[in-house]
Amino acid sequence: MQPGKPLAHTAVRPVWPLALVTALVALLIAVPALPGSPQWLGRLSRIVTGSPLAPAHAIALGLALALVARGVLLLRRAAWYGLVVLVGLGLLAVVTGEDPLWRLPILGAVLGGLWLERDRFPVRPHHERVRTAVKTGALLVIAAIAVSLLFGGVSVRSVGAVAAGLGSTGAPLDGASWLPGLLGLAGAAGLLVLVTTLLAPDPAPPPGDERERRRVAGLVAHPGSDTLAPFALRRDKAYVFSADGRAALGYRVLFGVAVAGGDPVGDPASYDDAVRAFLAMCRTAGWRPAVLGASDGLLPAWGPCRTIGFGDEVVVRPGEFTLTGRRMRNVRQAVKRTENAGVTSRIVPERELTPALRGRLLDVASRSLGGAAERGFSMNLDELLTGYHPGAVVAVAYGEGKEPIAFQRYVAAGQGISLDAMRRSPGGPNGVNERLIVEMIEYAAEHGHGVVSLNFAAFRELLDSGERGLLERAGYQALHLLDPWIAVESLYLFNKKFRPSYKPRNVVFRSWFDIALLAAALLTLEFGRTRLAQPAAEPLTEPVHHLGR
Repeated sequence: MQPGKPLAHTAVRPVWPLALVTALVALLIAVPALPGSPQWLGRLSRIVTGSPLAPAHAIALGLALALVARGVLLLRRAAWYGLVVLVGLGLLAVVTGEDPLWRLPILGAVLGGLWLERDRFPVRPHHERVRTAVKTGALLVIAAIAVSLLFGGVSVRSVGAVAAGLGSTGAPLDGASWLPGLLGLAGAAGLLVLVTTLLAPDPAPPPGDERERRRVAGLVAHPGSDTLAPFALRRDKAYVFSADGRAALGYRVLFGVAVAGGDPVGDPASYDDAVRAFLAMCRTAGWRPAVLGASDGLLPAWGPCRTIGFGDEVVVRPGEFTLTGRRMRNVRQAVKRTENAGVTSRIVPERELTPALRGRLLDVASRSLGGAAERGFSMNLDELLTGYHPGAVVAVAYGEGKEPIAFQRYVAAGQGISLDAMRRSPGGPNGVNERLIVEMIEYAAEHGHGVVSLNFAAFRELLDSGERGLLERAGYQALHLLDPWIAVESLYLFNKKFRPSYKPRNVVFRSWFDIALLAAALLTLEFGRTRLAQPAAEPLTEPVHHLGR
């Protein structure tokens, strides 16, 4: 499948009927083996099994087929292979006389139908998964033989029977009486492990290399790029490009979920193609696609995917911003307090920070976070203060002793700049963060930036609502109680002082069935630990040059 190619054929010919039949066959095999099941159900199961199966063997095969049914729904080629192998074994049993001849036309028709459906399963097993499955199978056989020879009283001439015993329970073997049961149990567990391994999605890809990151840095600088575009340059992201190379999406894969951070970067005319390329890649790799921070304007490009609005990006337009007026009194007073306290400030490109200043600012960052690691994904960069990322500027506030007491880092994208990090020393004068934001808005106006993106206001509509129903009140109380840890309400109230406008952001995902894995992936990405950058011996100007700035 070519990247960016629409997947219309999968929508026209759904695979759920085959998955449903596979699941019914799994039930037909496993349920008759349970105690108390009706005899007629056991006779019906002979249609798919041919010969009677030992109960443990039937249950293991039924569980394996249930996994295969799920693999069919996910378009896994390994699931198709598994069905073909199972039907092939049934045909072999008929040819050798172990199963009745009347099953031959049924199995032949099923095999022919599966062959016609072969192109509808594009998700091939990753070579690492195949290698793991082969190693697991080999180790299982070797371990079974070793245990049987050492502890089971089995002779060398029965080694072949030991290996065969892994495929069923109650196989006749010389040696200990417990050995056939143990081999059957090990074989059943091994079968489930092998099926799970072969049906698993591809492992997470490595992050983009410097050549790809250089390309993405050029796309981030495109005038049409979104305000979240700079965060695509995180060094832990991999990339997928549109067919014309004029747009790209940065993403990470966790728990089989491929999470893109925001909209594509680059030329807006190629955004739809970048989305199609991302969805096609997820389909062929077996990943569940998701987006954290998609804008409303691009939601149609995601087609039938589900969306949840989870908050708003806070934006200020320098051309419309003013400190005058009663509504801005709190901000004016905050700025005035810092001036009375002798606070001074300056704005400097990050790559021009001296090693000494960088070290002091990193100390501010560490004390601001209480020693905790940097966190974030969709609206945070890594490499804090190393000079690695192009277009980063730092607003620094100094106390009366001329020591840094706070700083904020901003990164450029298109025609705007976006806040990345906001750190203040504990005990520093109140109003320092407001002071630096106001000065950055003035800086943006002087340098032709049309918009300044500040923090993210999660659940803004809930927090801003004057009339709340029962569920809304419960949600608000939960946010209020959790605020000391997640700072949703306090950050919203801080942002509100600047009278900003808001840009809705959404979570995009494939299906409600993915919601548990999606939540685990998003929470890990946003609140997982990011390695703190260590002070460098000298400014790292080379990486900035490396990325095209």
